[in-house]
Amino acid sequence: MSGTMTETPVRAESSAPSAAAAATRSLARAEAVRLLRHPAVLAAFALYLVQWTYGAYSGDDRYPVLHDEDRYTQLSLLLIAAGTLLAANLAALRSYRHGTDAMFDLLVLPPWRRTWALLLALLPVTVLSAVLAGARIGYAAAQDAAVGRPSVAELATGPLVVLLAGAIGVLAARVVRSVVAAPLTIAALGIMTVVGALQAKSDARWWGLVGIEDEGVPPQPTSLTYRPVSWHLLYLAALVILVAAVAVLRAGGRSTPFKATAGVALLAVLVTGFAQQRGLPDEVREARTSAENAPSSQQVCVERDGIDYCAFPEFKDRHRQWAEVTGGVLRWVPQDVREKRYSVRQHVFLNTVDEGVVPPLPVARWAADDRAAGTPGAVPIGTDWGTHSDLAGDHMLGFAGSFAHRAMTGEAPTYPQNQAICRARGAITLWLAVQATDETREAYDSLAGRSFGGLALNTFDAATGFGVDGRELDLVRTLLTRPDAEVGAKVKQSWTELTAPDTTIDEAAALLGVPTPPAAPEGEESRCE
Repeated sequence: MSGTMTETPVRAESSAPSAAAAATRSLARAEAVRLLRHPAVLAAFALYLVQWTYGAYSGDDRYPVLHDEDRYTQLSLLLIAAGTLLAANLAALRSYRHGTDAMFDLLVLPPWRRTWALLLALLPVTVLSAVLAGARIGYAAAQDAAVGRPSVAELATGPLVVLLAGAIGVLAARVVRSVVAAPLTIAALGIMTVVGALQAKSDARWWGLVGIEDEGVPPQPTSLTYRPVSWHLLYLAALVILVAAVAVLRAGGRSTPFKATAGVALLAVLVTGFAQQRGLPDEVREARTSAENAPSSQQVCVERDGIDYCAFPEFKDRHRQWAEVTGGVLRWVPQDVREKRYSVRQHVFLNTVDEGVVPPLPVARWAADDRAAGTPGAVPIGTDWGTHSDLAGDHMLGFAGSFAHRAMTGEAPTYPQNQAICRARGAITLWLAVQATDETREAYDSLAGRSFGGLALNTFDAATGFGVDGRELDLVRTLLTRPDAEVGAKVKQSWTELTAPDTTIDEAAALLGVPTPPAAPEGEESRCE
């Protein structure tokens, strides 16, 4: 046979599919290394670690509630998601930015395989994000005061958002060949996340990247919350597949299989998206009503140093921190008062402000439930704790004041509205609460700096609590300048007189050996006069 044979270049995918797949994997590994070393990704990881370190150093993580901490990991990983989106977009635009598109057309890998490699390159940064989320929750769980149990689905959400963000970055490069596409996409996703946070009670927020709750609400038992996190995880997974399939299609991938994948993924996005909108289940609504009005049936109790601490099961270990406060209050009361039987019961208050009116606590229903449970006169306490926020600190100090009032009067406060505790009783109640622990003193300093005139103590966000007025507060300020042991000894010695309802501030000051507080300015009204 004679003649000239002409060689025609053949792409690896047509002559040897396995070779093309191997080349795709090799390119993916190279791109993964470049992605992890990209300045945007490195900066995002650095900011993540700085934020984590600051929280640990400042003490904000001292009292973690693990079934809240698991979703907090999602918000932190949004930093890494943004860095990954930007880096992935720039990687997909590299040949365009460098003017080498024509050269890339000569390579054995067609554009759609190079796009697939860029998508595979997102897996290592996703895995690293999952490791960080696991380390973060592990660190929180290792804290002595940790309560609750994390959700695997919540922990998996953040890393999946990182993967989705990277895929969106690749798709943006295939749709808009401009470096401004990534920043604009990040801005749009950021706005969507902020809008979702502002609509924390709307089911529509679940169409976004993360479902943000109202962080102003104290932690709740998981039996009283509803987060369709499993559906949301499936929703994000379907979005990842949809975005990846569309990106490959835009790059010229084989239309039939990728179109079918995109179609199925789109259907899955719609199904899982609407599944997140089912609203609050009836069983959760019923559990909330029962927990708010008669929580004893859902709680467990622990006895410590003669005090019964009753809490929702996930918060049972919090009794150790409560005991520090109760012990700090009782150390300066007479022996017979200290040996009385006391109870502390955890409550949730789910009512919200209605047309600017703050509702009162259902104290009558709570008192009836306490009597039925065999803990009459139990001091109510909420679910938040610590000084990491003004709200939690105020509630902690409010509990300390309520317990001090219980020790002083023999009964828990049952006021339907905010009331003032006057004269010596008010001053001694507040002093016992403030000096109980270092943290109650810190909470007092914070509240005093935000208050004018008197001081209000509330264990819950409700129109029920008590407070002290100007002269009572002036006496407490003076007492806090003296050593606790000195004041405490005089409180024990004069307990009967100091706890009498009619003992005045002037008489209390004389009994405690401190200067009499100045009289209230003329014309300034006081609830105690």
